[in-house]
Amino acid sequence: MKKNILSEVNRTREIMGLPIVEQRKETIITNIPYDVQVPVPTIKGTYLPGKSSPSAFIKESITTIIKAINNTPGASDKLDSGDLQLVDINVKAGASNYWDKTTGPTQFDHEIVGDKYEPTTDGKGPGLSEDGYDLNMELAELRASTYIDEIKPLLGVEEGGLGIVISDKLSETPEGMVVYTGGKNDDTNCTTDCGQVLLLTLSFVYTDEEEYRKTKCLPELMIAIGTMGMEDGHICDEAIFSIKVNGAEIGIANLNNAKYDIVKESDYNFDDRKHYNKLISLPGFGVGIGNSFEDDGNGGQRKSDNKQGGKRTWKTTINTEDADLNWGDENILSITSLVNTETTSRGAAHSYINGTRVCPDSQGNTGRQDDKCGSHTEVPWVVIKNTPTTKGEYEMVYGKYPNIGRVNGDMDTTDLLTLDNCGVPVGPVG
Repeated sequence: MKKNILSEVNRTREIMGLPIVEQRKETIITNIPYDVQVPVPTIKGTYLPGKSSPSAFIKESITTIIKAINNTPGASDKLDSGDLQLVDINVKAGASNYWDKTTGPTQFDHEIVGDKYEPTTDGKGPGLSEDGYDLNMELAELRASTYIDEIKPLLGVEEGGLGIVISDKLSETPEGMVVYTGGKNDDTNCTTDCGQVLLLTLSFVYTDEEEYRKTKCLPELMIAIGTMGMEDGHICDEAIFSIKVNGAEIGIANLNNAKYDIVKESDYNFDDRKHYNKLISLPGFGVGIGNSFEDDGNGGQRKSDNKQGGKRTWKTTINTEDADLNWGDENILSITSLVNTETTSRGAAHSYINGTRVCPDSQGNTGRQDDKCGSHTEVPWVVIKNTPTTKGEYEMVYGKYPNIGRVNGDMDTTDLLTLDNCGVPVGPVG
């Protein structure tokens, strides 16, 4: 019963219509032990009075046992393949509550209720033979043990057997019961149920091979946050974000692409330059670095095309084995604006980062209406690359805009994506 289990990641990507991303996979084959109990329907015995040989009905009982196994999930196919092993056999055999003329009706411990043989204490009272009961119990136990001895080779792997492996540690439990029959003897004159029954429970074990593929990835993961600028409707210097994984900050992404991000210090007059110098000292602010990735001093690298309303990208790499990230099977990539938006008593909106105004600037020059101030966190697109084979060789597993739908000035932490243990997004994504 081998099982080839498709990883949850690939199944999710199929549903989303995305290409399958092949990670390193390790095939694991596990031998799983199973045990199963097979209750066998009541077997009606045909014994000569006072005898214990089951020869008159033992072949019929084999047919009953086979049907019981075939009706037990997990056992029938193992019977066919020869992988079924008998580890426990419990047989309770019955005798009637009559021994002979000298004892008359005997005590009993079971009675017939419908088609079941139910234990009872009503049969141990005075007026019934106790000696005859003991003799009947000895006979019933002998019938049980004899049946076990004679059924084992018929179940086993010997020629003519069913092919079931009989464990060398087989547990055998022969039990007896004295069944109330109204004091009728179990001879040929008894036309009703005279206690000649066998109640069987067989316990089997078998081993199954379960094969599955476990996804494994190297701990390196690259995460990029960016904007296409005018294509995204993003032109502002208020796009400073704390990027987090499972609540732990992995860096500060600067997606600014307006006035303070494109001009040089020399382009400012004296008053502008003082304000500019305050801004570039703030975490994640600063001017455009250039059209290649360079360290930004804030936990990652930044790239800018240095155009007004142009493209900006911030990226970093993380080690998923870093205990601070609490990396697991499901991981939350989130973003939090570091720009605070306030509304004045006159209804004008202004944005600040660490107390320094960025919208409008110190001269009131924004090129935008005041009510447009505030980071618009619906802008960023996200790229995620992992290292499925070789350290440092990244493969893209996601590159889209998560649908987060935040509005200007929203300071809440926003969950961007849920990532699996290889950084592949799972669940609803943009």
